[in-house]
Formats: sequence, structure tokens, C-alpha cells
Amino acid sequence: MQDKVYIGNSEFSSVPRIRGKKSSIWSKIYPIFSILIPNGVLKFCGMKSKEIRNAWREKIALVSIIFLLCCLLGFLTFGINRVVCKGNNQFIYGNLPKFNDQTVVGNGELYYCDEAEGLVRNLKTKTPTSCKRFFGKQITDEGLDPSNMIKISDIYFNFSDIKKLNLIAIEDKVYDPTIVTHNYFDDFIKQYTGKKADGNNLDPDALKCFKDACYFGKIADHTYGCIVADVLLYLSTVIIFSIIALKFLLAFLYSWYISGKTYISRVDRTSAGRMSRQNAIQNSNSNQTNDRIFLNTIMLVTCYSEDREGIKNTLDSLCDQNYDNKLILVIADGLIKGSGSDATTPDIIIDLMTVYHRSEASEYQSLNGTLNRGIVYTGTYTSSTNNSSDPSNVSENQLNHQRNNNTCKMMAIVKVGREDEKTKPGNRGKRDSQVIIMGFMNKLLYSERMTDLEYAMYESFIALDFNPMQLDIILMVDADTIVHQDALLYFNSAFVNDTKIMGMCGETKIINKASSWVTMIQVFEYYISHHLTKTFESVFGGVTCLPGCFCIYRIFINENGTVTPIVSHPAVLNAYSITKTETLHDKNLLLLGEDRYLTTLLLKTFSKRKLIFLPKATCRTFVPDTFRVLLSQRRRWINSTVHNLMELVSVKSLCGTFCCSMQFAVGVELVGTLVLPVSIFFTFVLIIVSILGKPAWIPLIMLACILGLPAILILITSFRLQYIFWLIIYIFSLPVWNFILPVYSFWHFDDFSWGETRKVEGEEKTETENVDVKTETRLFTLNEREYAKSRGRDVTELEDELIQKSIRQMDQLPGGPSQK
Repeated sequence: MQDKVYIGNSEFSSVPRIRGKKSSIWSKIYPIFSILIPNGVLKFCGMKSKEIRNAWREKIALVSIIFLLCCLLGFLTFGINRVVCKGNNQFIYGNLPKFNDQTVVGNGELYYCDEAEGLVRNLKTKTPTSCKRFFGKQITDEGLDPSNMIKISDIYFNFSDIKKLNLIAIEDKVYDPTIVTHNYFDDFIKQYTGKKADGNNLDPDALKCFKDACYFGKIADHTYGCIVADVLLYLSTVIIFSIIALKFLLAFLYSWYISGKTYISRVDRTSAGRMSRQNAIQNSNSNQTNDRIFLNTIMLVTCYSEDREGIKNTLDSLCDQNYDNKLILVIADGLIKGSGSDATTPDIIIDLMTVYHRSEASEYQSLNGTLNRGIVYTGTYTSSTNNSSDPSNVSENQLNHQRNNNTCKMMAIVKVGREDEKTKPGNRGKRDSQVIIMGFMNKLLYSERMTDLEYAMYESFIALDFNPMQLDIILMVDADTIVHQDALLYFNSAFVNDTKIMGMCGETKIINKASSWVTMIQVFEYYISHHLTKTFESVFGGVTCLPGCFCIYRIFINENGTVTPIVSHPAVLNAYSITKTETLHDKNLLLLGEDRYLTTLLLKTFSKRKLIFLPKATCRTFVPDTFRVLLSQRRRWINSTVHNLMELVSVKSLCGTFCCSMQFAVGVELVGTLVLPVSIFFTFVLIIVSILGKPAWIPLIMLACILGLPAILILITSFRLQYIFWLIIYIFSLPVWNFILPVYSFWHFDDFSWGETRKVEGEEKTETENVDVKTETRLFTLNEREYAKSRGRDVTELEDELIQKSIRQMDQLPGGPSQK
């Protein structure tokens, strides 16, 4: 059997995991864009580190490419006709501005004349002799003397001008029938006015008279270049219209039909709360049913610098879930005190929970390649939410159910750092916190050697009577997110109903909608990003971003006796736990958009499985209420979006083929994101030109569809007219969304900090740099049997001992069995 190396084994953990170290075409291309700027100048400007200088040069290259892409879009929009279409060099009547009082059109030519008063259509520079020969007299009136005029150019007409001016086209020339006065031509003029005629129903001499007397111009040439330009115009129009219409129709279909079939609506909600895991094991008749319907869930809350109220609201919402097979895991990312807080985040967490066991500071290897230490707290959390305003009106069984539902098993991990750490001890980032639990589950499945911290976690799971090998799904939320009490039930139901689903997200709603103009412009943007973008992607099972503030993944899935790891899969975990990045692209993936990158890795690894959006599962959160914080947040989001789409667009295994594929949709979204700044500029140009001149109907209709179809989608999906108000505010804020935020983000491609989003007490702004990887090999690991042997027990005896110990400790707690 071929040896496999998984993250966390003793051989692999001692080697830094580096992404992007190998030379690539990009590493040879990006320096060209800034070749004229020597390193000495960059050092003088404060870029001392080689990595910072390389990141800056990569940024310049990317910004230059985006600029060229915007120029290409401008050329295709405004310049291609002037270059490839010869007709643009002709004086076409319909394309010319309004004629002034000294402009004269006659005999197929455009003149300038001082004596003219407005547009004169019946100018004649000669008296045709052909009419006198046929009719015996002249049939036209005398015109202006051309000797006093200056010829500008020949004049050309499109067929739209011919119809509008009641002209007649014969062969490649245009004639004005109003010039002749003889009634011989009445029937001919009546039949062909505004049309093209062949002249076969006229006498040849009469036809020659008509041509000589009424000549007014030429039909505008339609060259091969014009044909190419028109084909490109209509092809792009059809593609864009098709994408707009398809996104709308599929979003409507998913909202009204598909999403309702994703979850099992017949599941009894109360059974989840009333039937605990322990009772299910004791009841063999119920065991199979409940194991099939209710999956064991771990609810991960990653904390950094949140305040007490935010953390408490999140834990209350998780504890109050109408679901019993759950455990709360909170990971505090360092000994951090938030700005304005009177206690550190770990102190707040420990104070909120009931602790009955605390481990020693246990070591593990963090993602920056150094050792870190964590303390595991085992206990319970009791929600302060009241499910009933009048307890006297409910039965004793209902009170017991309420009490059980409001108390949840909880584990807290506090990363305290090494003893020599002074600044933000233990802080290693959100991704490091996620990898702690993901790597732990991976090692359990593959029986890999575990660190001290992971065995402290293992002991905590056993003490909580929660077998970690039986965990099925992991819910990830931020510490400022309030989850609706039915969300976990809907997620679970969808997982049970469709085994192909490997991850989901719900709808995130805004709490502080009217706090400021900054929050107001985000309401519609949040709604449409879920109910248009994510619903469209869900039809293909390829949602490109499951937001880290509220998402859920499968840990393992057992199909026909075969256990397949999903979020804990070695391929996903190895790529997600890179210790050092070499390129700006990798830094944006791993340092800014780790949540989106996890989604990308799952799509790349499991292209046949699904990532979907479940609108029934909802949560609420606070959004930035100042523009400074919004700017910092969206910088991270936009840059991570661009780089993750770059990753996905190269994945050929995504569902669909060519234009009807998820890969094509990702490519369109990537290009659309990059050209946002210039697209909003072109939109304003289009509107102004349409007001002052001839409207460009195709782009205007396209713009109306882009803005109007989301409004229709809102009305038929939410039935809430208030969102029309938020749509209007969003339209007025388009310059912010499509110009200010993207331009700021692109120019800060090389900024990998979290900026103003998470402020820490006493934190100063520091230069962005990459942490050096200092691999430490003094970390000892043991497998499960070695660990049990070190305690003088076998595995089964150790588990039984831990369970009995936890029962005795819980029995002594206030409200425990011995206290009732």
C-alpha cells in the first residue's frame, strides 16, 4: 500500500508547508510591469523587506492588467466601430449632431453656406436635362446657387433615416421624392416612400429623370469591419442578456421550488430537543431513526476581540437551537482585550460558561510554524433567554425540556502562547483556530499521532460524553452572529435529505439597518448577494463563498460503510494549513479570505458534491456603521474574492460545459469584478449621452434589466415592499460599491492586515510582513493507544474513567442531579 502523509503526523509536522515556492510563469512576468523602478527607490520609500517589495511589484502588475482590461472594455464599447467599421468615417445623416443654420444638404452632398436658413433639402446644383427630354419641361423648382457654398462631404443615410425622412432608396443611392412636382410619379412615390425600390415600374427615361432631379445621398456602406463590429455587439448583448435572464430565472426557481425540497419539512422539531443522545443509545428502537435524522453537531465559535454582549448573544442563540445533538466549541485566538473592553476575550468566555475542568497549558504547532499553547476548558453553557414569559402556564415536562434546551455542553480553547510572548500572546489567526479542530478530526479518522492540546481536547470530548468519532457536521459562526433557533435543524435536515451536500450557508440579515447611511447602503447588497448570486450558484451546487460568519460543513460522511472525510480531508487540510506563502496571490487567499478559500478548496477537491445556500436558515449580525470600517472590510472581501475566483476559473471539473458551465459563470464574475470601476463610469456616460443625444437603446435596456430584475425578484420571493426602498438607496450608492471600494481594494492588494475591522486595545498600525517560519521539533506526539498506555490504561478503560469523572463533577454543580 502506498504511504500517505497527512497533516499532523510526526514527519510532516516538522516541515514548513509552503505554497507557491516553485517558480512559475507569473514570477517571471510580474517584475516586467515595474522594471523601471529599482529596489533602491522602494527601499527609500520604506519597503525594507524583499517580500514587501515583491508584493508591491505584484500589485503593480495586477493593477496594470486590470487597467488594460478596463481599456479593452472601453475599446469594445466605444472604439471598435471607429477602428474596424469604415462607415464611421462617413458623414451619416442619423449620426450627425443637429444641423446649424448654415448647413445645407442637396444633391447627395453636405455644404456650408452663409445664405442658408436652416436645413435645405431641395438644393440643386444643376437643372437636369433628362426631365426636359421626357416631360418637355422642367419639373423642379430652382435651388440655391452652389457657387456660394463650401462642400463639406458626401452625405450617407441608414435605412432608419430613409424611413424617418420618407426617402426612397434605389440600388445604392437615396432620393428625395418631395423635390419633383409632376403627378406622373405620384403612384411610385406613394408605393415606395421610406422603402427600397427597383424602378422597374417606371419608364427608363422617367426613372433617369427622377434620379437626376431627386438625388439626395448614398446608402451608408456596411463593410466587413462593420459586420464584425455588429456581430461582436449582438453576440456580447445576447450573452449578457442570457446571463442576466438565466440568473434571474434560476434564482426564482431555486427560491420557489428547489430550496423547499432541500430540507425535510416533516421533521418534528420538538423531538430533537426531547431525545438526547444518551437516551437514544439506551432505546434501541429509537436509535436507528434518530441517528439517521439527527446528526451530531459541533458548533465552532472563533473569537478574537469581541465584547461580552456580542459573545453572549452568540452563545445564547446556539444554546437555544431546537436541536439536542450539539456541542459548543469556542476558540479564543490569544489573550486579547478588545478596544473599550474591561476584560480579555478569554476571561469573558470563561466567565460566561460553567467550568468543571481545566487542562494544563498544552502545546501544539501553529500555522506560523512555531509552537503555541492552549488551555482546554470543559463545562456547560446556560442561556439566559426565556422561552416562556410565564412558567406557571407550562407543564413540568415542558419546564424540564426548556431547562435542558437552555443548557448546552461546551468546550473552550484559549490560545495562551509561549511564555516568552509579549505582544498578543497566543494569537495565530482565525485559520489557525479552524485548523485545530479540522486537524483533530483528521487525526482521529486516520489514527494519526496527536499533540498535547489535541489529547486535552480528546479528554474533554469524552468527559462531555461526546464521542468525537461520531461527530458528523460542524457549524462555524463568528462571535458577533446571532443564529435563529431553527437554523441548525434546517441545516441538519438538508444534510440528511441529500448526502451530496458537503456544505451550506444561510441568509445573514442586518440588525443595525438604519444606524447610519453606511449601514443603509448595505441592506439591499446583503439581500441580493444571497437571493440572486447564491441562489443562482446553488442550482449548480457550487456556491463560491460560504461566509465564515455563518456556514456549516460535513466533517465525515458514511456512505455504504465507507467513511469519507470532507472538511477534514487531507487534501483540503494540507492546502488550508499552509505555514508560509510566497506570492501576493497566496497571501490574499490565506491571510484575508480564509473562509472563501476553504470553500474554494472544497469545490476543487469534491467537484461532484454540492455547496448550497439554504434561505430558511437565518442569522443576524451587525455590519460596519462607519465608512472607514466598511472600507477596510470590503478591501479584504473584494481582494479575496478576486484571488479565489482566479483559483476556481482554472478548475475544469466544475459542472456544466462551456457557456453553460459553472467555470464560465466564475470567469464572467471574475471579469465583472475587475472592470467594476470603469463599468460604472461607462454607465454614467451612457445616461448622459442618451439624455443629450440619440439614446443607445440596447445598453439602456440592459441597464434597466440589471437594476430592475432584482427588484422583481424581491417582490416575488420576499413579498416585502420595504426592500424597494433599500433598492433605491442602493442605486444611489452604486458609485461607492462599483468605484470607490474596488479601486481602493485593488490599490491595496498588498495590504494583508485586517485594518479597522477588529480593533485591539493599545494596538498600533504596523508594517505588513510575513512571519518567518521557525520550525520547532521538540513537540512530542502520541497515538491513541500510546496515550492510553502512558496513563496506565487501555483505550476503553480510559474513556470509562473520564466519563465517570465527568459525571461526578457535573453532579456537584449547582442544578446538577444531586442538587435537584
